[in-house]
Amino acid sequence: MPVRLVSGLRLRLYSSPVGLYLIAEGVLDTGSVHQLTRAVDLAIHRLNPARFTVDVGGLDFVDVAGVATLIACRRQAHARGVGFRIVQPTAQIKATASACGAGDLLCPPDDNRPQPAGALRRRSHLPGLNCLRAPRHARRASRGQASG
Repeated sequence: MPVRLVSGLRLRLYSSPVGLYLIAEGVLDTGSVHQLTRAVDLAIHRLNPARFTVDVGGLDFVDVAGVATLIACRRQAHARGVGFRIVQPTAQIKATASACGAGDLLCPPDDNRPQPAGALRRRSHLPGLNCLRAPRHARRASRGQASG
């Protein structure tokens, strides 16, 4: 029986004292770039952060469409005056970005100020990080009200 690969992207958005922190896990390819684009677009327009950090350390694969999407997200953030960073890129992401001529996408910001959001990783219970998703019981309650 052939193995079927399912591309998927999981996104988690957190609020921190220094701005928004988006953790991306899974596969960022042609089939999933719309999820990242929409998440960044909504977060920047509705929450108006000073800084936006995307943690790509959990991505297993990024293709050319994924790199183009990260470039577009950075461009959109800068157009609105939001600082944009990509942190924890894997070797595969660095290689793909370099092959696309976008090696500067993964460079650290020019300023030498400490960036505490880079150290905050994958846990909402860390001090200073607040998950922007409603608690599970609240989501279940609202789902029940909407259908009934």
